Amino acid sequence: MQIQNLPLASSGQLHPLAQDYLQNPSSISEYFNFAPTMEGMAEAIKSRKNFHVNRQVLIERLESQYLKMNPDFYSDPENIPTAKNMEVLIQENTFTITTGHQLNIFSGPLYFIYKIISAISYAEALKKQFPEYNFVPVYWMASEDHDFEEINHIHLFGKTMKWEAASGGPVGRMEPIPSSPLKGEQEGADSPFRGLGGLLDQLGELISRQPEGQYLLELFTKAYTTHPTLALATRYFVHELFKKDGLVIIDADDAQLKKQLIPILKEDIFSQKFYPKITETKTKLEAKYSSLPVNPRNINVFYLGENFRTRIIQTESGYRADNLKEWTELELLTELNAHPENFSPNVVLRPMYQETILPNLAYIGGNNEIAYWLELKSAFDSQNVFFPQLLVRDSALFIGKKFAKDMDAFKLNASDLFQPMAELKKAFYKLNELRNPAEDSIEALMQQYETLKSDAQKLSSDIAAQIVKQSNEHQK
Repeated sequence: MQIQNLPLASSGQLHPLAQDYLQNPSSISEYFNFAPTMEGMAEAIKSRKNFHVNRQVLIERLESQYLKMNPDFYSDPENIPTAKNMEVLIQENTFTITTGHQLNIFSGPLYFIYKIISAISYAEALKKQFPEYNFVPVYWMASEDHDFEEINHIHLFGKTMKWEAASGGPVGRMEPIPSSPLKGEQEGADSPFRGLGGLLDQLGELISRQPEGQYLLELFTKAYTTHPTLALATRYFVHELFKKDGLVIIDADDAQLKKQLIPILKEDIFSQKFYPKITETKTKLEAKYSSLPVNPRNINVFYLGENFRTRIIQTESGYRADNLKEWTELELLTELNAHPENFSPNVVLRPMYQETILPNLAYIGGNNEIAYWLELKSAFDSQNVFFPQLLVRDSALFIGKKFAKDMDAFKLNASDLFQPMAELKKAFYKLNELRNPAEDSIEALMQQYETLKSDAQKLSSDIAAQIVKQSNEHQK
């Protein structure tokens, strides 16, 4: 296999703000703390030491989550790399490198995997650069996300497989294989609401004869049929894929972890401090970069339950969560303190949650994620929360043998594929010493223009002569 490395900034696929962050960071320096370089990371390490993280609670909750996935987790030697990485998190010279993604079924689009590989790769590179520190790659599961339509399908070999189910709550709490009939469904009925069982059969038909296909089919089957929630099933198959690399997986839908977020949730709900700060930043950036991904709200917190995740809205008499519940300010404060697990940060607050509970140095995200993180720095600063180094995930383009052969015949390389189509056509004709039909069209157009110009000049001369003639006639 031939491998060609290309800089992300040359791909032409980045959000303009992310593009500037990579190529011209000094032009937007007020929106981040650490440049996406090793020098920037050195500064991040030095700065991160000033921000406290409750490492003991973090380790306890991680251990609990892994034991819930597999009670024999610590007795399996294959799990040693991950277990060791969790263990060293207690040390002050240990930091995390984090990426996050939704719980797409069967892992979903390839960038789910690219993100995790990027975090692992960067952690390894940092260990070589800064051997006196430990760097732990972390996958943050977006288990509280309620946008089921974004994670319930997969496109594979020209076919789409879709999980049909009723959902409005956190996807991480859904059952991959429902343990009992849903409301209105007969026991034992053949229904699309039976979960992922039918999709596993479809997946088998598509991949069983592919390289590693049988392994993946068995992996997903065990994940979804032996774990009661989508979060645990996703943790299982992601861990199996990356356990040799020591990847640590965290589910932040956890009461003990959320206790640490209570001060920030209070500021957002009762003081609504973040909306004006982020809106001011967004307005300034959009003057140059047009549309940005994140739109902050006055309150950026959801009320969370098994089958719902709904916005909290301020009313004249207090607060409400749609038609589910109403509170006075004191009642809401009381529930928040007693049951933080009932509250969920939205996309604006989730990054602050991450940096509050993890000793994190860098976040690796997709194109739009980097753009929206850059909107948030003023909110982080207002709460004295560490703002990490930001990195765009790595990506890959697989070119089949037949297509690669055609590219060689046409004298094109991988970097050419990222050019705008018009530029690619020009390069193709130039490299192959061919005449571009577009040039013939332009040449014909220019000939028409010259003819029209000549006719116009002749007409103008005729008109001028007529004017002189009429003028002379009039003078007689």
